[in-house]
Amino acid sequence: MENKIIVLAYVGTGKAEMAKRYERIWNPSSDDYRYVWDKEMPSEKRKGDPSRTENPEFPNNFINAIFEKLADNIILLSLTENLFHLYDSSQFRDKMKEARIILACPGRNAFNDYIKRYRVRGNSERFIENRQKEFPCIMDKFENAEGYEKVVVDEYLDDALIKHGVKLFEKNREA
Repeated sequence: MENKIIVLAYVGTGKAEMAKRYERIWNPSSDDYRYVWDKEMPSEKRKGDPSRTENPEFPNNFINAIFEKLADNIILLSLTENLFHLYDSSQFRDKMKEARIILACPGRNAFNDYIKRYRVRGNSERFIENRQKEFPCIMDKFENAEGYEKVVVDEYLDDALIKHGVKLFEKNREA
């Protein structure tokens, strides 16, 4: 791997698709570390679902898992308003200081396309409402953030990262 890379990418930019298509991509859901789930349901359906309990080990369990995977993978993390505070904290930044950290967001005028993506993939209306509320703030944070590489995602994350110089390796399709 050329460098240790963490990509903080806005919700719906194509992280899950990248993890399916390319080698050495790790795309954890912070919710798997942040909550204990009261019922079993598909990942996209449980985003925004209230049937969960806070995990007292969060965020340490999440930060430690990222650090352990960093040597062997490009890490793709969801960028939401709440998570940006974690990623921008000294606790996170100090532990990941040897990594390239890339912020990846759509342009300000692209949000309506993302609402369509959320609905197609089965996200709840509560999840979509939360994204609508936070999007202007995320864009402000993206535009004003210092100490990060920044990428605007025109269509999908993998294309934007390749244009930015990140080397991605497709999985063997014949397997």
